[in-house]
Amino acid sequence: MIAFKYTKTDGAEYLSHLDLLRHIYRTMRRADIDVAYSGGYHAHPRIFLNNPLGTGIKSVAEYGAVESTFAGDFMEAFNSRSPDGVKVTKWAYVKENPNYANCIVKCTYTAEGIQPFDIDNFLSEKSIVITDLRGREVDIRPRIYTVERRGDRLLFTLGCGENNLRPDLFCSYLEKRFGGHAEDIIKTASIMSGDEFV
Repeated sequence: MIAFKYTKTDGAEYLSHLDLLRHIYRTMRRADIDVAYSGGYHAHPRIFLNNPLGTGIKSVAEYGAVESTFAGDFMEAFNSRSPDGVKVTKWAYVKENPNYANCIVKCTYTAEGIQPFDIDNFLSEKSIVITDLRGREVDIRPRIYTVERRGDRLLFTLGCGENNLRPDLFCSYLEKRFGGHAEDIIKTASIMSGDEFV
């Protein structure tokens, strides 16, 4: 099993999760990286990615794993066959599937365009209720871990997995409340419940 960290930038942020999976699989085929298949009538490649990222959101901290016996330099082989946007930045052999869809519990993002606001006062609020994309009222305060401003950009850490808060939904809330228009949302880090590649 090979675990890897990769980017989703330079236009790749507009790929759907399924299209991204297909792209990664086809890149591995072009690079002669063998991929194991599941059993059964509808066999599929054993490639496992972290939770889907919203379309249009860039990332330099995506994670995946592939069941493979490839013995060469995985990053060099993959990157030589993948166009700009989806590039492996780190990889390692692992004994079993890290299950990144479950072990990534927080993600850090940056965005620009949100008007300045009193962050300390915002974080002191005990409840922040919004209407999610399904029309349900949700208290997102427990899913907001940190918020800080660095120059023109806002840096924030939100829950992922079972405690997920979409960064675009969070930015939309900030826009309506404080003004501005969020642009160039980038995931900069994925924080796991265990060590990377374990």
